[in-house]
Amino acid sequence: MSNPSESKKGRLHFVANCMYGTHLAGGDVHFFEMARAAVADGWTLHFFGGHALQHHLRKEGIPAEITLTDAAMLPPINAESLGGQLRLLWDYFKRLCVTLHLLWKIQPEDVAYAVTDYWFDVWPVLFSQARRKLMIWHMQAPTLMQVLRRSRADVDAKRLASLYFWASQNISLGLFRFCRNKHLYYINPVMLPELLRLGFERQEVSHLSFGVDISHGAPETNVGKKYDVVWIGRIHRQKGIEDLVATLSHLAKVLPGFRAVIMGKVREELQPQLAAASLIECVDLPGFVADDQKWQLFHQSRVFLMPSRFEGAPRVIGEALVSGVSVVAYAVDNYEPVYAGRLLTVPCFDLEAFKSKAEETIRALREGSKEYGPTRLEEFRRANSWMATRERFLMAIDRR
Repeated sequence: MSNPSESKKGRLHFVANCMYGTHLAGGDVHFFEMARAAVADGWTLHFFGGHALQHHLRKEGIPAEITLTDAAMLPPINAESLGGQLRLLWDYFKRLCVTLHLLWKIQPEDVAYAVTDYWFDVWPVLFSQARRKLMIWHMQAPTLMQVLRRSRADVDAKRLASLYFWASQNISLGLFRFCRNKHLYYINPVMLPELLRLGFERQEVSHLSFGVDISHGAPETNVGKKYDVVWIGRIHRQKGIEDLVATLSHLAKVLPGFRAVIMGKVREELQPQLAAASLIECVDLPGFVADDQKWQLFHQSRVFLMPSRFEGAPRVIGEALVSGVSVVAYAVDNYEPVYAGRLLTVPCFDLEAFKSKAEETIRALREGSKEYGPTRLEEFRRANSWMATRERFLMAIDRR
């Protein structure tokens, strides 16, 4: 990628060794939006990252120089297997070494931003000469006792992935605490007390929304609803896939003409479960969809089901809400500070209550009830729009 001409603000370096594959994850979408904000504000951008990042920078049309930290784009890896996890760990280490070797590209007058809290993004920022150092905290890892006792729902039986998550995050936060002229963004308000406990000063941290595209307004009527249920995501132990399938099965039995749509790269793993539950005929699996199609499917749906065991502050809930789609979810502690009573919740992991609330909501919405729809949407849109999120990101960059 060609070097952009130097701009009035100086150089801002994004360390993004975290990106793999040709599909964007939620965190990727977030730092691309922040990159666009920085370009519009007059910064020259430089990225450290792999060939997947290079692919997306070109596709998204973001004017930036990139220093490649891998030899080629890796083929798909099964991150759920031990072998896959070890391959990823080795690749992370290699990317870190390349980044550190080329760290001279970050000059003392520059600003550096770690786009995740993982060590292979944070450590280069820590060791750089940048006058201003930034990082973001997307999702809080379980505590060590939660891992050992398996007392948080997203900790699996092997515990290895959770131990790695805990260690990586705590080392990054602990080391970043000692940087001078630093700033840390946190996605969920529940994270602030932990940051203050770790010794960060209040002015060194700020809340930054997950960001939502609010240009796709909610439809005004119940006309054109093709699906009773919509879901988008990936197959992962924390997503509550078993509860999702069980709820779909229940709804298909009790609601005449029930239909659902599930977006994302899930067909290979999810289709056998849907077939076993006799759901193939009433659940559409379009796979990865373009942005316009995603919003169209939201607008054609009544209810978004959120059976996740744990989440940070998932953008997908925000996208459902701004589309006018009701959200039925387990009452995970992290949700209320972000969504402020806009979700229809049941006690955590009470599957029967979840099924019942989903059925009750769909029946009411089919009849045109306003009671079960999301409320105070304008306030939510203003607080979490990409425009507001970009402004908050930029405010912290240039502080001395």
